[in-house]
Amino acid sequence: MLLGFALIILPVLLCCALLFRLSIYALPLCAAFLAGSVAYSGGNGIIAALAAATLAAIILLALAQLALAFAKSDLTRVVVGIAFAAPAAVAGYLGVHGVAIAIMPPNVWQIIVALFGAVIVAAASWTQWSRVRP
Repeated sequence: MLLGFALIILPVLLCCALLFRLSIYALPLCAAFLAGSVAYSGGNGIIAALAAATLAAIILLALAQLALAFAKSDLTRVVVGIAFAAPAAVAGYLGVHGVAIAIMPPNVWQIIVALFGAVIVAAASWTQWSRVRP
């Protein structure tokens, strides 16, 4: 029984750790998905859609790095941080809500735990981007 409980908890914790590590890439992933979807629905092939998605993610990350490197004011850094923390909060909410559905009975506490997780993931993304210094 104890071994089964440990084997359930370990993957959940690993998924949460992965969510924290990858939260910084939520905005580039959304931009890549949008660019790939637009390219594919525009009649281009799958290779062109993958190339557009990759290019969009790379350009977005490069622009964010440049904006942080040449930012004269703290307002620019805050705007870049919020731009990356908002999609991370959505991803954190959905990820933690999925875990809460799996381990909790359905009630309002699932939503409260998911909102708390969204705040934590957004804060993790914010701190990862705030550590980027020119």
